[in-house]
Amino acid sequence: MSFHAIVPSPLGDILLTADAYSLTGLHFTDQRDCPAVPGMDTTADDISDPSAGMAKGKPIRSFKAVRPDAADEQLPGMDAILAGDMARAATLPASIVSSLRMLQDDTPDDALAVLNRTAQELDEYWRGARQVFDVPLDPPGTDFQKRVWQALLAVRCGSTLSYGQLAEQAGLGAGYGRAVGTAVGSNPISIIIPCHRILASNHTLNGYGGGLGRKVKLLELEGFRVG
Repeated sequence: MSFHAIVPSPLGDILLTADAYSLTGLHFTDQRDCPAVPGMDTTADDISDPSAGMAKGKPIRSFKAVRPDAADEQLPGMDAILAGDMARAATLPASIVSSLRMLQDDTPDDALAVLNRTAQELDEYWRGARQVFDVPLDPPGTDFQKRVWQALLAVRCGSTLSYGQLAEQAGLGAGYGRAVGTAVGSNPISIIIPCHRILASNHTLNGYGGGLGRKVKLLELEGFRVG
């Protein structure tokens, strides 16, 4: 049985889904594949197109993510990004865990422990104290999808891969790039299974289920210049 909670983040509210053993879902509440759960606030501004969005007079999907040479340019630190571009960070509580809102009154202790642990690790990620997540994961999907998602987990913070490279890392060969892209787009545990680190072969952003604006911010938080 699945249990759910809402946790705040600098990029908007997140729906967490867990069973007694593992985290099974992490969705921004306005992304189109977010499960409809009783007690969750609905929004009229759902993200229907993961590749949509304009900024600086051009499509965000055409932006490139590059890691600047530290000798040439110093990116703002996590604190500066959170205080500046990610204005919502100013509204976050001292501990995100304290604001975890359960959507079922009868959530058992085991599932509650998974949800609390996830909220704590996300809190540390936003505040720059964590790059690798340790919460146990059990994303529902096909064997092929799980193979791709397992390969995604090996893409470290501060790194990116193309879809073809990810296919090779999953032991599938570059010819599976399109099928791998579909699996990446179906990732049910955003951020922790880091689909935001996958780019087109020319380093453009391509798409993101949680919205390309969020993909930009996640990559910036991890040290990339995007534009």
